[in-house]
Amino acid sequence: MIPTTDGPGELMGPVEVGQILGVKPQVVVNWIREGRAHPSAVDSLGRNRFTAEDVSRLRAGLGQRRNRSLGAGSVQGESEEGGDAGQGG
Repeated sequence: MIPTTDGPGELMGPVEVGQILGVKPQVVVNWIREGRAHPSAVDSLGRNRFTAEDVSRLRAGLGQRRNRSLGAGSVQGESEEGGDAGQGG
């Protein structure tokens, strides 16, 4: 179960997390719903709250996803280049 908190502390909501990561707050909310983001706490109003460590994990995960996407794109690019060379010859 996710702990609850009522104190201000060092906790951030989806708006702050989105600003740090360069995405809209709704994207952060979607990640929570999809199970890709896990808040450390939920306040008394049911709002998700993240620590700086949570944000660091999310940032690292974003980098891995982007690297995978770039890797897939470069493989496709290599295939397309190879195909173009064969057609031109």
